[in-house]
Order: sequence, then structure tokens, then C-alpha cells
Amino acid sequence: MSRSTQALSRRALLGRAMALGGGAVPVLPWLASCAAQAAPREDVPTLVGAIASEQNLIASYEAARSADASLAGRLDPVLAHHRGHLAVLRRHYVPGSGDRADEGGAIPSPSAAAVPAGAAGLAALRDLEDRAARGRMADAAKAGPALAQLLASIGACEAGHAMTVRGGAPPVRSRSDAEALQAALSAEHAAVYGYGVLGARLRGSLHQTAKDLWNVHRARRDQLVSILSVAPAPEAAAYRLPVKVTSARSAAQLAAALEGDLVPAYVGLAGVSSPDLRAFAADSAQRAMAWAARWRSRAGSAAPSEAFPGLPPAALSPRPEPGE
Repeated sequence: MSRSTQALSRRALLGRAMALGGGAVPVLPWLASCAAQAAPREDVPTLVGAIASEQNLIASYEAARSADASLAGRLDPVLAHHRGHLAVLRRHYVPGSGDRADEGGAIPSPSAAAVPAGAAGLAALRDLEDRAARGRMADAAKAGPALAQLLASIGACEAGHAMTVRGGAPPVRSRSDAEALQAALSAEHAAVYGYGVLGARLRGSLHQTAKDLWNVHRARRDQLVSILSVAPAPEAAAYRLPVKVTSARSAAQLAAALEGDLVPAYVGLAGVSSPDLRAFAADSAQRAMAWAARWRSRAGSAAPSEAFPGLPPAALSPRPEPGE
């Protein structure tokens, strides 16, 4: 199969797969066999790095499984995915022949990370998966189109693994934790409603951005509901919006306000007792602040001026402990 024919047929097949499936395209066995030609010369170092990463993940999972056999049911399906990733990546690596003999370097030996037992081990594996997913994203930007598709698919799978090995929802340990969750949930309810209103005033790429963020906030809302151990705050039939939407500019202003209102809710959630919830809250606050700044820019408004967005004034001056 020539390189041009290979690229053309892959594009056609992937386009048809996306049309039929409506989502992410898996690396199908019959498609992988066609794509599994030797990587182009400039892609070999990237390929070697991805192979090394998969080897290390496999070794780490095997070590974690040996240390705690009770994790086998959760880890074995993920381990099988990584073994499949490694097998397909190796098909692209064809060293030691002709002018390819010295390119890219040798594949290093596997190295297992230190993975503790129990919940700490699952957290360590989740971090390894997150790091691997980010690595494949960076690799896809460097590699040629054919290899980039494979690397992007592997990275997407690893991002899913990070959630698979996470375990159950973070614990809600106190009434104050539940109240902070409810406040964040109420803010997400308002954001979902507001994006539904403002999207009608936008066109083209901005309309698509608003639709994507509407889906993001729906997903965050559902995450918060899944974490709550009590009845979630109900969604209102309508919300009083801080900006009346009459144009694309006012739609962007409303989007900025909705995102800005999420920041204090998530900063408040970052004060709960659960470390996993604090991390979730910090990530959510960062994302909301970034989108608030982007929407402000679209609306021609000034950049946010707060040095400590969403932080309660009392948190700026810590209270002394008794005896200090």
C-alpha cells in the first residue's frame, strides 16, 4: 500500500466510521492492520517514547495487581487495553533494516512506578494515566497525521482510564461539605439555563462554543449530583439572569457573568474536607475563570480585576490559633 493511497483510504474509512458512529473513532483491528506500516523516519523517536510509556504503564499495573489482588477486577480490563496499545504501537516500529537501522534509538526496558496498596495505589495509577494521556496529546501534535490518529486514540483511552481507576465518588464528610456541593450545583443549574438562553443569539463558531460549554456544564452538574449523598438542589424552571440578551455582545456578557458566578461557588467547594473534592473544585474554578476572561474579551469588556477571584474576604487573613 503506497503512502498516498494509505492516507486517502484511512481518511475515507474514518469519515465513514464517524458518520455512522457519531463520536470518537476506535482503532479497529482491520483498520490498524492497514495503518500498521513502519513509522516515517521523523516519527520514530515519538513512537519509541509512546512504546516506552505503555511498557511502563503495563509494568506498573502488573505490580499494583500483584501487591493487592483485590484490585484485579478493576485493573484487568485497563491492563488489557494497555497491552493492546503496546501491540499496535510495536507494529509501527520497524528497526534494524537498511537506512532505518539507526533511527529513533532502541526501546528501553520497562520500568514500574512505585504504586502503594489500597486507595493510595489507585490514586497513583490515576496520576500515571493522566500523565500518559497528556503525553500522547503532545505526541499527536509532533507526529505525522497517520501516527497522530493512533496516538490521539490511545490518549483518549487513557483519559478514560483515569476515571475508571478513580473508584467511587469522593466522600461527602459533613453537612458543610454537602452545603458547598449544593451551592456549586445551584450555580451549574443557572449556567446550563443561561447558556440555553444566550446560544440563540450567537452564530457560527461562537454558537458552537456556547453549545459545547452548555454540554460541559451539564456534565459538571451531573457530576455534582452523583457525588451528593442527599437529595440534590432542584433545578428551577427559570433563573433571573444578570444580563438581558439582545445581541451577540450581550450574549457574550451573559456567558462571562455565568462563568464568573461559578468561581466563588467552586472556590467555596475547595474548602471541604475531601482531598478529591478540593481538587475537583480547584480545577472547576480555574476553568470557569478562564472562560469568563475569554467571554469578556469577546464582549469587549475589561479583563477580570480580582487578584483572588471568588475568595471570601475572611480567607485573606487567617485567624490565629489559641495560644498564638
